[in-house]
Amino acid sequence: MKTGSLILLFLCLCTSKVLAQTRYLDSLDVLIREAKTDTSRISLINIKTERLRDINLDSALAITKENLKAAKSLNFTRGEVDILLNLANIQTNKGDYKTAEKLLSNADSLAKILKNENQITRVYSGLGILYGTQGKYDSANIYFKKLIAIQEKIGDSSLLGKSYGNLAIGYQMQSDYPQTLFYQQKSLRILEAMKDEVSQSTLFMNIGITYQILQDTLKSEQSFLKGIRLANKYERKNVALYGYSNLAGLYSTQYKWTESYNYAMLAAKLAKEMGDESIEAASMTKAAKALMNLDRFDEADDLATTAIALAEKAAQPRVIYQVYSTYGEILIRKERYREAILPLEKSIKIIKGIDAYDENIAETYANLSLCYEKTGKYELALMNFKISAKITDSVRASENIRKATELSMTYDFEKKEALAKAEQDKKDAQTLRAKRRQLYLILGLGVLLLCGVIIALILYKNNKQKQKANLLLKRQKLKVEKTLKTLKTTQTQLIQSEKMASLGELTAGIAHEIQNPLNFVNNFSEISNELIDEMSAEIEKGDLEEAKFIIADIKSNLEKINHHGKRADAIVKGMLQHSRTSSVEKEPTNINKLADEYLRLAYHGLRAKDKDFNATLETDYDDSIGMISVIPQDLGRVILNLITNAFYAAPLPPEGGFKDPNYIHNPTIWLSTKRTKESILISVRDNGPGIPKEVLDKIFQPFFTTKPTGQGTGLGLSMSYDIVTKGHGGELKVETEEGEGTTFTIELPNK
Repeated sequence: MKTGSLILLFLCLCTSKVLAQTRYLDSLDVLIREAKTDTSRISLINIKTERLRDINLDSALAITKENLKAAKSLNFTRGEVDILLNLANIQTNKGDYKTAEKLLSNADSLAKILKNENQITRVYSGLGILYGTQGKYDSANIYFKKLIAIQEKIGDSSLLGKSYGNLAIGYQMQSDYPQTLFYQQKSLRILEAMKDEVSQSTLFMNIGITYQILQDTLKSEQSFLKGIRLANKYERKNVALYGYSNLAGLYSTQYKWTESYNYAMLAAKLAKEMGDESIEAASMTKAAKALMNLDRFDEADDLATTAIALAEKAAQPRVIYQVYSTYGEILIRKERYREAILPLEKSIKIIKGIDAYDENIAETYANLSLCYEKTGKYELALMNFKISAKITDSVRASENIRKATELSMTYDFEKKEALAKAEQDKKDAQTLRAKRRQLYLILGLGVLLLCGVIIALILYKNNKQKQKANLLLKRQKLKVEKTLKTLKTTQTQLIQSEKMASLGELTAGIAHEIQNPLNFVNNFSEISNELIDEMSAEIEKGDLEEAKFIIADIKSNLEKINHHGKRADAIVKGMLQHSRTSSVEKEPTNINKLADEYLRLAYHGLRAKDKDFNATLETDYDDSIGMISVIPQDLGRVILNLITNAFYAAPLPPEGGFKDPNYIHNPTIWLSTKRTKESILISVRDNGPGIPKEVLDKIFQPFFTTKPTGQGTGLGLSMSYDIVTKGHGGELKVETEEGEGTTFTIELPNK
C-alpha cells in the first residue's frame, strides 16, 4: 500500500496553558511589559516562545537564545532549565539533532542539581522526542517508559496522556499496530477527560496515520479532519500544516486527485507562511502529482519546477528525491522521455545516498527503464527494469512478513485483552461479593440495633425488677471474673507449652545438625585406626608401596575429619551468635553507606570463591535518610546475610525451568533504602525462583534452610530476625512470588 510521506507528531510537555495563539501571545506581551521582577519576565518570555514555535521556528529560536543569556546572567537556574528544554525542542523541530541533544544534557545536569522532578520528566520527554524524530524508536520508547513510570507514580494525568501518545509512535514505527491503537486510545481518553484539545489536535494526526496504514481510510480521514479543526481553533499552524499534508497523501491513495491537490496547496501555503521550505516543497510535489493525474500537465510542470528550487534550498534528501521523481513522471506523461531521464537519474542518485527502498522507488526505476527503452538505450532499460523488479519483490516479501507479524501481534494483543477482561470480571465479582457482605453486615447491625431498642423498652417497662436484674448482673460479673482468671491461667500454660515446644524443636535441630558431622568424624576415625593397623602390618612385611597407599588414605580421612569438625564448629558459633544478647551501644550510622559497603563486601567475597559467578547490581538509595541510630555491626550482619541469600537464589531457575526456552536469565539483585513518615526501609530483592508458599512460614525458624545439605546452617535468617526485632525494635518482612523472585524488607523505627 502506498501511503505517501506520512508525518508523525510528538506531543510536547509544555509548562503553560494554551488559548488561541494570537490572543494568547498578545496577553503575554502585556504581562511581560508589566513584570515586576527579571526572573518572572524571563519565565513569561519562555512561555511565549513555547507558543511561538508553533507559528515561526526562526523567531522562536532567536528570542529563546537571548532569553537564555539573560537567565544565565541572573543565575536563574530553574528558568535556565526551562529555556534549555524549550530550545532543545526548537532545534529538534529544525533537524539540528546534535545541538538538541547537547541542550538536553545540560538541562538534565541542572535539573538533577535542583532535584526538580518535573523538569527531569520533561528532559526524558525531550530525549524521547529527539530519538523518535531521528527514527531511533527503541531508544525513544525507553525514555517514554521511564517518563510514564514517574507520571503514573505521582498521578500526573495532565502529562501522562501526552506520554502515552508519544509511546504509541514508537510502536507504530515498529509495526505493532494493536499496541499503537491501545496507547493512542488510552492517551485520547485522558486528554478528553482533561479537556486538552490542543494535545488532542496532535494525537488525532497520529491516529489518522495509524488507520491509514491499516487501510481504514474512513477513520483515517475523520481523524485528520478532527485534528485540523482543533489545530485551527487554537491557531497551531504547524499541526494544521501536517494535517493538510497527510490528507493530501491519503486522498492520493484513493485517487481523489482534486481533493489531494486542494489540501496539498493549503499545506504549501501554510508552510511558506511558517518559513518551512522542506514541507512547502514536499506539499507542492504532491499538488503537482495530483495535477498530472488530472491531465493538467503544463500546470503540473510549472509547479514541479518551483518545488525543485525550494527542495534544493532546503537540502532535505528525501524531499529532493520526491520532487525530481515526480517531475520525471510528469515529463513521461507528456511523452518527453529524453528530458525525463535527467531528473529521474538525479532522484535515484539521491535515494541511493540515504539507502531507502520502497514501492515508490521501484516505480522510479520502472519509469527510468521506460525512458531508456523509448530512447533506444535497451541495455540501460533492461538493467533498471531488473532493479525495479527486485525492489518490488523485496517490498512484497517485507509486506508479507509485516502482515504476518501484525496478525501475530494482533492475536497476542487480543489474547492479553481477553485475559485482562477475565481478570477484571473476577475483580468485579469479588467487589460485588464484598458489597453484598457489607450489605448483610449493615442489615445485621440494624437487626441488632432494633433488638437493643426492644430490650431497652422491656427494661424500662420492668423497672420493678431492677434489684433482681442487678443481683443477676453481680452474679454474671463474678462468673466473668472467674472465667477471665481461668483464661489467664490457660493462656500462661499455653505460652509455657509453646516455649517448651520451641525449645524442643531448637534442641532437636542442634542435635541433628551437630550429629551429622560427628558421625563423619567418628566413622573416619575408626577407619583410620583400622588403616593404621593395616599399615603396620604392611611395614612389617616390608611392603612400603602398599604402606604409602594406606598413608594417603589416612591423610584423606584426616582431611575429611578436619572438614566435618569445622562444620560442627560453624554450627556452634552460629548458635552462640544466635543466642547472645548484644551489649554494643547504638550509634548514629549512615544507612546508605552501610548497605552499600556490605553489598560490595558480599559480591566481591562471592566472586573470590566463584570466579564464574556474575550478577547485575541495582541500587536506589534515599539521600534524605541521613544518620540513623543503630548497632552497625549487627545491622550490617543482617544486610550481608540477606544479600548473600539473594546471590544464592538469583541464578536459580524456577521449578520446572523457564517457560520460554530462548529466555536468557540475567541474575539481578536490587538494594534500596527509603524514608517514610514513620520508618526507615531497607529492601533486598532478587529475581530468583521465589520461596514456595508451603515453607514461607518456616523461614525464620532456627536450622530451617532450603539449601542443599552442607551449604547452609539454617541460622542466618533466624539470627537476622532477632537482631532486627529484638535489637532494633523493627520488623523483618518477606514478599515472594514463585517464579518471579523474593523481597526481604528491614523496617526500622524512624527516630
